[in-house]
Parts: sequence; structure tokens; C-alpha cells
Amino acid sequence: MKIRDLLCHINTFAPFELAEEWDNSGLLVGSIGAEVTRIGVCLDAVSEAVIEAEHQGCNVLVCHHPLIFRPAKRVTDETEQGRTIIEAIRRNIAIIAAHTNWDKAQGGVNDILAGLIGIKDTEPLGDFGVLCSLPQTVAVKNFAEHVQSSWGLSHIDVYAKYVLDKVSRAAICGGSGASFWKTAREKGADVYLTADMKYHEIIDATKEGLIIALADHGEMERASIPELSRKISLCGTETVIIGVKALPKILSLRV
Repeated sequence: MKIRDLLCHINTFAPFELAEEWDNSGLLVGSIGAEVTRIGVCLDAVSEAVIEAEHQGCNVLVCHHPLIFRPAKRVTDETEQGRTIIEAIRRNIAIIAAHTNWDKAQGGVNDILAGLIGIKDTEPLGDFGVLCSLPQTVAVKNFAEHVQSSWGLSHIDVYAKYVLDKVSRAAICGGSGASFWKTAREKGADVYLTADMKYHEIIDATKEGLIIALADHGEMERASIPELSRKISLCGTETVIIGVKALPKILSLRV
């Protein structure tokens, strides 16, 4: 199998045509005609991930977040992006990104997150995210604890108007979903699970009666990596998850 064949395989379950115009999914580093020996899959293509990929015998690294997002003015070892590109070229490791095409794909990030909390039936939340009905109405605290455990989160921050609020309908948007909270509310969600919402956005949303549950961006989307790896492995080439965390948590305090 060559890298062009791997790209065609990814395209079958996360079509690159789904990627947003501002996105940068696809082959970012490497030769499209190179042979694929073993594939590493990770959330972020950082230099440590490239090194681990080589140690694991991989010559291709498929990441969720693009290594090259905005135009790079220079590639030097003075930046993490530069170091990663240099290490990838030095070690002959190709880098592919499956970003918003994996976010938006049927069975992609948001369907996986819903499935992990026991929900199989979802409907689209606009271009990004999903809406789903819970099997039964549940206290928001109990629901948040279930989500935290199911997604393997170090914490989840819940913002609600009333402590005793209950939820029966949820909206989920993996990663930075702040701009979709109004859509979630308009479509009848009681709670919106996402990451990276700003203070005043949270105030506006809760005043509208929407409960906001915020997870760490990386932790939330990392939950989809095992399924991404499984789908990639269906191409017939051995796949391994690269476990480097770009932002390791030294200490997390909640008082």
C-alpha cells in the first residue's frame, strides 16, 4: 500500500470533501507515492509523537489536528511546528491530518462521543456536532459524572442556572464548539457539551436556559482516536496508537 492508497481509504469513512475551507486536512509531509509499512495514529503531531512513531516502526503518522494550519513562514528548530517537520523529514515519516472531515463524518468524533455515553441515535447539529435524546431524564450532576467517566476526562465544568436542573436532550460538539451554542438551544438541547467557550458566551448561554458542560479540548477529542485507529486499520496495514499528549496535566485542582 502506498500513501495515496491510504488517503483513498481514509476518504471512504471521513471524506476529505467534508473538510472546511479553512482546514488543512490530507497529506501534510511526505511523498504520496511512498510505501506504507506501519501507521501511527495520534491526536496531535508533535515532535515527540514523530519520534515515538519511528520507535514503533511506523513510517506514517495520522493525526487529528493539522501540523500545518496557518501558512508557515519558516521551518526551523526554534518552534515546535518546525521541530516536528524537521524530525518527520529526517526520520522519513509522512504526516496526514484528518481534522474537520473526521469531526463531521458519520461515525466520526461526535457520534463516537455520543456512543461512549450510551447513545446510538443522533441527528446533526448544523455542520458540526450532534443532537441526541437521553434514555431517561437525569440530574445534570449525574449526567456530567457519567460523561466524565465515559470519556476519560480529568474534569468537566458544568454551568447551569439551577443546581437541581435535569436533562433529557443533549448536544455534543467535540473541540471548539462555542459558536454553535445558539443552534443547540434552538434545537431543544438542555445541555451542550463542548470545549473552549469564553466567559461571556457561557453567561449568555446559561441566561437562555442552556446548561453548558465544558471538557478539555484535547481530552474530549482524544476519546475518538481508538476508533479512528480501528477504521484506518481496515486498510490491511498494522496500526498503533501513539500516546504522546501535547499538553500533559501536571496538576488539576477543583475546589
